[in-house]
Amino acid sequence: MSFYAYRPYDVPPGWFVTFDGYPITRNGSNIWVYGTYQGSALVPTSYVVGSINPVSLPLVQYAGYAKVSSTQSVPLTPLPVPPATTSIVGMPVDAIAPAPVCTIPPTYVPEWATLSSFTSIGAWNRLVDRMGILEKPRTPIAWKGDWPEVLFVWTGRSWYQIKARSDMREPPSEMIKGHLYSLMRMINTNSFVWKDMDSAVLANQAAVWGYLWMGRIAPADF
Repeated sequence: MSFYAYRPYDVPPGWFVTFDGYPITRNGSNIWVYGTYQGSALVPTSYVVGSINPVSLPLVQYAGYAKVSSTQSVPLTPLPVPPATTSIVGMPVDAIAPAPVCTIPPTYVPEWATLSSFTSIGAWNRLVDRMGILEKPRTPIAWKGDWPEVLFVWTGRSWYQIKARSDMREPPSEMIKGHLYSLMRMINTNSFVWKDMDSAVLANQAAVWGYLWMGRIAPADF
């Protein structure tokens, strides 16, 4: 993929800013990732640039620290208070509308997030260092590095393992190529459907586990 970024004069060395305002840098694997603040310092995250809409992630846009030369106290002029009641055709009605009731939407918790068979992958860091969403069939996948020993694909009930052939090194695209039909059948049999809001939840969880989030991936993109 391609994306555009620029380098403000006050950004730390090695950092750039996307045109929508988010700081980015290359990690130790030479992969572009978003940054976040720890205090006043920028630190890299596990979210790969372009993998997901940064608005849905716990990220903040880059802010240069402007120098304040002076401060001044400015008095505030109170607004006039409207009368408590008024009369329309002789009927008293409240002039001030009641404050709107703020309701907090329920937190979305996907079913897979409650399954130990799914979340167990968070402890597989010997075999996993990145996660993403396979485009077709649309389901989570996980693997490690450019030449993984094993590729994990979620079938709706368990992680399906695709092991690399011992006689050669294979990229993930070659490992998964001959398994797409079987994966599609298993996912359909399990009536598993992956939603867009699931991706945002898993992106955050992958970062908690210390895995890179790669976003949507088609086999040709590996």
